[in-house]
Amino acid sequence: MDDYKEIIKKRLQEIPEVLRSFILDEKWRTDAERIGRQFKFDENKYASFENEIFLVLIALEPRNDFEENIKKELGIDSNMAGWITEDVNKSIFDKVTNKLKPLLEKEEQAPKSVGNSFEQIILNQAKAMQPARPADESGRSMNYESRIMEGKKEIPENIPTKPQHKMHDYKTGEDPYREPPV
Repeated sequence: MDDYKEIIKKRLQEIPEVLRSFILDEKWRTDAERIGRQFKFDENKYASFENEIFLVLIALEPRNDFEENIKKELGIDSNMAGWITEDVNKSIFDKVTNKLKPLLEKEEQAPKSVGNSFEQIILNQAKAMQPARPADESGRSMNYESRIMEGKKEIPENIPTKPQHKMHDYKTGEDPYREPPV
C-alpha cells in the first residue's frame, strides 16, 4: 500500500499546478457523491468509482479507458457505464479540461525536442545508444566509414578481430552437459 501512496504523491508533484489544485480542492468529490447516489452505489462500488475518477485526474489512467474500467470494477452493463461516464465527463472531467486548455495550448506551440510517437521514441533511444567515436581534427565525431575514406584504416579497438579465448577446453568426448555413456 505504501508503494501506491508514494506513486500518487510523486504523480501529484509532477502534474500541472492547475490540475493539482483541482484535485486537492476536492469539489469534484461532491459531484462524484451525487453521481454515486443517483446510480445507487453501495460503499464498495462508490469507493471503486471514486478511485477510477481519481486515477484519471492524476493521469495514471487514460480518460478514454474510464468507461471500460468502471464497467469492470463496478460490475455494471455497458449502458449504465455509458450513462455514468457521460455524467462524469460533464460534471468533473470537462471542468478540469477547461482549466487545462490554456496550458495544453502553450505546450503544443512550444517546439518539441522529444517525440511521443512510438517511432520517435525508438529513434531517440537509438541515438542515445550510439557508441562513442573518435574525433577528427575539428572535433567532429567520426564513424568507421569516414575514417576509412580519410585514409585512416586502423581498426577500432573495441571490435574483436580474433578469438580472445577458447570456447571450451573439454577433453575429447567429455562434454559436462551430456550424460556419460552407459
